[in-house]
Amino acid sequence: MSLRRLTHPLVRVPLAVVAIGGAFAGGIRYEREATRSRDEWADARLLSTAIDSVRANALDSLPSDELIRRAVSGMLRELQDPYAALLRPDGYARYQGTLQGTGQGMGLVMHRDGGSYRVTRVAPGSPALAAGVRAGDRILAADGVPVSAARDSNGRVGDSTRLSAQRVRLTLWRAPHGDTVDVIVQRGAWHVPAVSEQGMLADSVGYVRLATITAGAADELEQVVDGLRHRGAQALVLDLRGNTGGLFEDGVRAAGLFLPRGALVSSLIGRGGADAQPYRVRHSRWSELPLTVLVDGRTASAAEVIAAALQDHGRALLVGTPTYGKGLVQRVVRLSPELALRLTTARWLTPRGVALERRTGKGAAARGGLAPDVLLDDASRVDPAGMPVGWSASASRRAQMVADTLAMRALRHGWATRPAPLLEAHLRDSIMTMAPAPRPLRAGRQATARAAAYAEWLGVTTRMAMVRVLEVQRESEALLRYAVREDAALRAGLDVVAPGLTLSRR
Repeated sequence: MSLRRLTHPLVRVPLAVVAIGGAFAGGIRYEREATRSRDEWADARLLSTAIDSVRANALDSLPSDELIRRAVSGMLRELQDPYAALLRPDGYARYQGTLQGTGQGMGLVMHRDGGSYRVTRVAPGSPALAAGVRAGDRILAADGVPVSAARDSNGRVGDSTRLSAQRVRLTLWRAPHGDTVDVIVQRGAWHVPAVSEQGMLADSVGYVRLATITAGAADELEQVVDGLRHRGAQALVLDLRGNTGGLFEDGVRAAGLFLPRGALVSSLIGRGGADAQPYRVRHSRWSELPLTVLVDGRTASAAEVIAAALQDHGRALLVGTPTYGKGLVQRVVRLSPELALRLTTARWLTPRGVALERRTGKGAAARGGLAPDVLLDDASRVDPAGMPVGWSASASRRAQMVADTLAMRALRHGWATRPAPLLEAHLRDSIMTMAPAPRPLRAGRQATARAAAYAEWLGVTTRMAMVRVLEVQRESEALLRYAVREDAALRAGLDVVAPGLTLSRR
């Protein structure tokens, strides 16, 4: 088209109208953007003005940086996100350490036991393990001060000044000969294994307790299961009780080990109603291995991702009590070298498209989570060395004293730990000799009650002596098999995965 035709009067008028209309529309758009920008700046000025006013006029004001931190904290509370938080350097370090599987401190689990503390567990890789502390040791003193004098007002030995020092000398009483030894424990960071327990429940059934979903948890789980398979495991009990979750991606990878390649594990839904982002199995190992999963009310988050995927695909029956119901994913955003925000940024769905987040309300109405296929009244893990609830102090002390004395005798004289039933019978007979049943003066309800109380005391004392011996001898797998009797969920899970199986008597 020629330039002359474009400059004709009949053409110039429509072009002018279009140009004016475009300019008008552009002006409206510019004005809207400018207004929106002014509104945003006005909101920012409002917050700044409010903080300046509080700092200048409030009777009991705070420094500016503290006012800003508290303003951000208040904003997070208004989001009604129970997982949102403003993290300061120590909180951020702890949070990151939890996700990365990094432990701090000595790495001991202890229980009050008379005038000392009995070590019930030493964390793998911890400073305490490196120093030579063993399960079954009794801590008598810290830097020469008896622990009975070092504990805090709540009886927590770990909160005492001496035991929380960076470097501490522990005085330990150690069976079987009752030796007293000193060890130096230097606090520090160490790797906390995601798999806290593993072993063979029977000649053909393996057991793995996945305690957390930290970075590398899926790789660790794969390595442990691979080892159990090489030992002859033809079925597996996966214990997720008490596992409060961790990294979503590692949960997906852990579930994928037991699912076919390409199977949907979970989906994420972010802001604004965007399409769900699917997460599928990329690395599969044991897609047909018989499997049972143990869950309870503290199984949450990424641990629920594993349980839900295995349940939805029919790969495993869930045994226990309903899970917590945390179907949300958090992300940490750094604000500065000193501060970070933890925010909920997505919701995850089961392979069937179900959201699991815990609902508001009380009781059953507040529960989301997964419903087990085999529902138990109580799926709690039981400490085989623990005292029954409601026992008197005198009965507990007597049981502890007899159990310790007898365990020391068994270790000193080299009583065989295998087969376990023979050792248990030997311990029981010895206890009955050391502390015989009281003779009833006359028959009746009182005599029956006393006989029942003695039978219970005898059973608990025998169990405690048995645990002491196995702990000192580091018979972790024998202790695991022995604990099955006290753990209803573990017994039920074993029966589901291998019906009618008789536990190995080794």
